[in-house]
Amino acid sequence: RFAPGQPLTITELADAFGTSAQPVRDAIRKLCAEKALETLPNRTTRVPVLDRKQLDDLRVARRAVEGLAAELGAQRATDADVATLVAIVERETRAGDEHQVELRVRQNFDFHFTLYRLSDSSALLPLIESLWLQLGPYIRQTAEYFDARDGRGAEFHELALDGLRAKDPAAVRKAIEDDIDRLCALVTSDDFYPRVR
Repeated sequence: RFAPGQPLTITELADAFGTSAQPVRDAIRKLCAEKALETLPNRTTRVPVLDRKQLDDLRVARRAVEGLAAELGAQRATDADVATLVAIVERETRAGDEHQVELRVRQNFDFHFTLYRLSDSSALLPLIESLWLQLGPYIRQTAEYFDARDGRGAEFHELALDGLRAKDPAAVRKAIEDDIDRLCALVTSDDFYPRVR
């Protein structure tokens, strides 16, 4: 929910989460190690602002790791798993139609990670989680800026569902990779990128 470049203070976070300062310090330290937050020379902690090269680097990494997880997950998906994913996309679409950005972002996350968990890979999931930590603020902002006004958002999830129904893991992988490419194109577009600089 935090925006790129947004400064974070221990006191404000402790108040927001109803905890003492120490757990917040520990969390900030871990999130800095994951590159989800950064500490500036003046000891201020903030959400990083990524340049276009960094965003493209994350796109390439996400395609490789998430594409593989999606393909492996599709190979193992049962009819019940597909039904679960269908329900998530229905909730995501409804949230988009009702302009409920937080809910739509949550359903987007749930769709991806439900699919990736089907891969049964203990190596891929931590890598994917780390990449999502770095991109989370951008995913949230693009959902608000683009998807809420033009209804796009679940189209590649629908294509992934088509691939799952057809038992075509390569099609599922392509849909996820195209979804990742779409996000990067939106984030780095001249229409959006200056807003987060």
